[in-house]
Order: sequence, then structure tokens, then C-alpha cells
Amino acid sequence: MVKPELGLTRRRVLAAAAAGAVAATVPHPAEADDGSGGSPLSESPSEPTPTPASKATASPAPTPVVTSLGPAVFGAPIVGATVAGNSAFLIMRGLEPATLAEYDLSTGRVVVNHDLPTGLGGAVAVGGAVYAGMYAIADIHRLDRATGQVDHLTRLGNEQYAFDLAASPAGLIYAGTYPGGKVYEIDPTTGGTRDLGEAVPGLRYVRCVAVAGDGTVYAGTGTSARLVTIDPATGAGAQILPAALHGESFVYDVAVSDEHIVAGTEPGGFLAVIDRRDPSRFQVVATGGRTIDAITIDGETAYFTVRPTGTLYACRLDTGELTRLATPVEGQETRGVFVRDGVVHGAAGAGVWWTLADGAVTSVDLADVGLRTAPEPPQSLSSVDGGRVLVGGNFGLQVHDLLRGGSHRIAVDGEPKSMVPARGRTCLAVYPGALVETYDQREDRVAPLATIGGESNRPRAMVTDPAGRVLLVGTRNQYGRSGGALAVVDPRTGRVDRYDDLVADQAVAAVAVDGRTVYAGTEITVDGALPIASEACLVGFDLTRRQVEWTSAPVSGATGYVSLVHHDGLLYAVTVQGVLVVVDPSTRDVVGSARIPTGRPGYLGVRSGVVYAITTDALLRVDPDAAVTPVVSGLAAEWYNEPQFAVDGQTGDVFTVRERDLVRIHIPD
Repeated sequence: MVKPELGLTRRRVLAAAAAGAVAATVPHPAEADDGSGGSPLSESPSEPTPTPASKATASPAPTPVVTSLGPAVFGAPIVGATVAGNSAFLIMRGLEPATLAEYDLSTGRVVVNHDLPTGLGGAVAVGGAVYAGMYAIADIHRLDRATGQVDHLTRLGNEQYAFDLAASPAGLIYAGTYPGGKVYEIDPTTGGTRDLGEAVPGLRYVRCVAVAGDGTVYAGTGTSARLVTIDPATGAGAQILPAALHGESFVYDVAVSDEHIVAGTEPGGFLAVIDRRDPSRFQVVATGGRTIDAITIDGETAYFTVRPTGTLYACRLDTGELTRLATPVEGQETRGVFVRDGVVHGAAGAGVWWTLADGAVTSVDLADVGLRTAPEPPQSLSSVDGGRVLVGGNFGLQVHDLLRGGSHRIAVDGEPKSMVPARGRTCLAVYPGALVETYDQREDRVAPLATIGGESNRPRAMVTDPAGRVLLVGTRNQYGRSGGALAVVDPRTGRVDRYDDLVADQAVAAVAVDGRTVYAGTEITVDGALPIASEACLVGFDLTRRQVEWTSAPVSGATGYVSLVHHDGLLYAVTVQGVLVVVDPSTRDVVGSARIPTGRPGYLGVRSGVVYAITTDALLRVDPDAAVTPVVSGLAAEWYNEPQFAVDGQTGDVFTVRERDLVRIHIPD
């Protein structure tokens, strides 16, 4: 998850705004570049000499009409949770202002939604008060439970993320951070901080922290899994994770008792039970899952949840014996597990509080009992049969009914990164775990279809062949591991044929298809680590022979391709840096190039025989010589991933996002 701008993970947060639903028809004429665009992801590379970015027309085109359809995707996803007294305290991900909610365990109601003064979300811990560690900027806030007052307590140096917080018996707070991979000590009485340094030199993530009764701090790292003990008095530390687990990407959570340390890993889903007084004595328990995402210890038993199933287990700490207890919320990440008076409680990422008592699970959708919901930054977008538009969010899919009006939300096992219609359903490429799921419009439900497998974790793009016989999914590998795959998925059966590392150390970030040829655009990005490759490229892959036929680097210095589309014999490509290039795939010659004039670049698509591009600011027409003409500007869209759009095949209307709203763009012929 665990790249802060894009990941997934128990305490990661997304930018969001609480825009209200608006239904209005607003004309937006094409506008010139105002100079505010440009990708923030990297510096501009050297590139082919661009052709002009816009072209004059003989007469003004009819003005497109933009209609707001209300917030694109609503939700209340939980990113952190803790229990204090008779209340659970929950931090929402993707709401602005950031929200810290108090849920009364006795009444089953959310009694207050507190605004936090800065930040976009974070983790919580209790040490006499409730503390929230924020993302984007690693601020620490404090909620006085007696007065309800929320104050900014301190900031953790130049760190961006406070991933996890833990309280010591002495009342000090410890925080694990990114990108410095540090542990900070915080004095809540003064707000003073002490930088305890990198947990493991060179590692950028401290993903989890715990504190023992004697004050010893335990820190789990990524993107190479290590578990470190830290003596706060001296700063001295030691690594204690069993060597057999060093190949894991993360120690994802850790809990400690007087006698044991229990650590869970990703992506192998191992549980390490370590003797606290003699760490050379340990047990490693295989769960068969991918991620151990929440652990608590009660007496001689550790309770923990495992993804991707969301299953709750109990582990006897003396024997390592595992017992499967229940699956409280299927397919969900868990933000915290707690035991009170023999009852196990948990917070699911989709905004659900669950309990396990006497073998029975009870769950509550917190949005139904007072938890504040608000628009999220959209993840993906697709239209369905002219009657519905789907927008992906965190652990959810917003289904907009264009015929009847209104929308509703359906749970998804993660973040849909890309969506395409296929064989009467809509297929979703879901992060984390590189899952493929399907939305059935008739049954109005989401169901699993396939898992890409191997090292794949983050879907980057998905298309279908024209007949809808196969899905083509490009992926990026697990955190800290370079490379990715092209997956060929049968949408009927879920069969997966995966082709790893079409280009060494590069992921597949964009995909297009023409008959039996698949075109892939690569990226050099490695989640949580520095890239190994130096330049992204285009790849021709023969779908019959299932082999790479050619590679080409038409944009010198490109770090990745955002989108590809094949149309009328030409291959159109957009790079991360905003360079548009048109290539003749038969010769690999560049026939035109330009710079996308405004906004962060997103997907390409075809409408009425013409190629269009979308950015965070504008919908653009693209001609075969790479000339670019703005059609609608001023979108100011707050996408979480690359901007996307969908075309209604019957009306030709374009659906995309303006700010946080779903909009329909009608382009007169």
C-alpha cells in the first residue's frame, strides 16, 4: 500500500473534498492553456520536437455542454482505529477536512465527528487522550476526550507520513514514518519530539510500531521486512525478525505482550511469534494469505486478520496452533482488532465495525449510524449500456443510474484502478493483490473473477480485445520489487496467463490492442524503492505466439507511459511527463508529437472515430499528426489515479470528473 501517493494500506490516506451534490447544466467553452498544468511526477525529459499543441479551425466549434451529476463517489473508508474506554475512535481516509469519529460501543452509534485541523488522515493511539498521526504532512493531533477539543500537537521533522502510533506506559507516544523510515518519540505534555533515527539504514518505511511494558519500542519496516527493537533511553537497537522472513516486503503489523512479540508480514502472510526475552526462540506460522494486517494479543492468544479474505484467526502463542474463527467482512482490510471482555471487535476499511461473540459475527455499517460520509477522489470510471456510470473509490463502487437518477455504493475488495465492459459485465482491476472482479448490472453486485498472481500487486491498466474474448491487464510488482506483468484473462472463466517482465525491471502501465497484437507501455517505477531501469518503452506483444515481437523508445528519457490507444492504424501514447506521441506501429516511426497543454495527463480513448485525451484540467481532441485541441477546460479534477473518461456508445456523451463531481459532456456534432 505502501507507496504513500498510491497505495493501499491500513493507514494510508487520500486527498478528498466534501463537495455537495449539484445538478446543473453549465457550458464550458474550450479555453487556452493557463499555464497551471503539467505533471508533478517528474521533470520533463528530452523528447521529440513537438508539433504545435493546438490548431486553428475555420469556424468556432459548437460549445460543449457540461452537466454535473453530483459527487462521483461517496464513502467513509477507515484508515486507523483504536479503542479507549467504551468508545472506538476512527480516522477516515479521503475526507476533507480529516475526520476523527467517536463510536459508542454500548449504543452502537457514532456520537461525534471531529474535524482535524490539518492533514488528510492517519493512525490513532491512546495515551490518556486520542492521538492522530497524519499523512501528506506528518502532523500529530490530540483529542481531549473530556472537552472534545482537538489541537495540533507537533510535526515530525520533514516526514510526510506518520504510519502508526503507539503509547508507552509512561505516556510517551512513538510514531513510525515515511520516507525517512524513522521512529519519533513525542512528549504529549509539551509537544516536544525526539528523532530516534532510521530503524534500518536505507529503508524508507516504518510501517508499524508497538511498545512493551518496560518501554522497549518495536518497529516493523519495509520495503524489506525487518523487525527492530529500540531502547528509547539510548537509541540502541537490534534486528530480531527471523532470517527466513527477510525476503518479505513488509512487517505490516506488530503487537507485544510481556512474553511475546507477534509480527505479521506481506506479501507471504506469515506470522512470527518471538520470545521477547530471547528473540532467538521463535515460531513462524504460515497462514496461506497475503497480508497480516491487524494483530492484538489477549493473554496467551493472538488474534489477527488476513487478507485478501478478511478472515479472523486465533493463534496459541505457546504452540503456534491456528484456529479459523470467522470472516467478519469478506475481502476487507482490517484497521484494528481489539478484545474486550471476551468479545473480539474490529474495524473494516470500508467503514464497518464488527464484533465476534459466542461464535457469531455482528457488523454495523457506520455510515448508517452517524459516521460522516463525503465525496472521495475517484479511482476509475466506466459506463454501462448507456444507463449507468460506475466510479471506483476506496473499497467501493458508486453506481450512477442515469435513467432514474441517484446513485448507490457497492463494496469492493480494495481500490478499482481500471474498469472496462466485457461480455455483459464490467470488469474491475483491483489493488492491492492484483485482483480482477466483475460488476453484474442485472444483479447489481460485485463478484471475484481472478487473481493475477506471481509478484503482481498493483493493476495499472486494463482493456479488452474488440470481441471481448480476453482482458489484458498490466501490473506493477509488490513493494520493493521491480518489474510487472501483462496478464491475459478469460472474462468467462477467470483463467489467467501471466507474462512477467516483458522488459526487465519495468512494469506494464498502459495497454492497447489491435487484433492479435497487444501494445504495452512500460514504466520504470518501483513501489517504495528507487527504479533500476532508466527509460520506459513501448512493446509489441503477439497474442497468438504469446511473445514480445519488438520494443521501441520513441520518447527519450520517458519514465512511464500513462495510456495507449490504437486507432486507424496508428498508436497514440502519452507519457508521465505529458508528451503525446503518435507512432506507426508497423515501422515504429514517430509521425507526430506534442506536449499535452494543460493538467496532469490521463487516459486516451476514441469517440466517434476521433481520439480524445483527458487530463486533470481538460478534455482534448487529438489529431493523427498529434495536434491537440482543448474541447472542455477548467475541470480541476481531483483524481486519485490518472484521470479517466468513458464514452456512451449510443449518445457519444463523455463522462469524466470535474473537481469531485461526475459530469456528462455533450459534444455537438
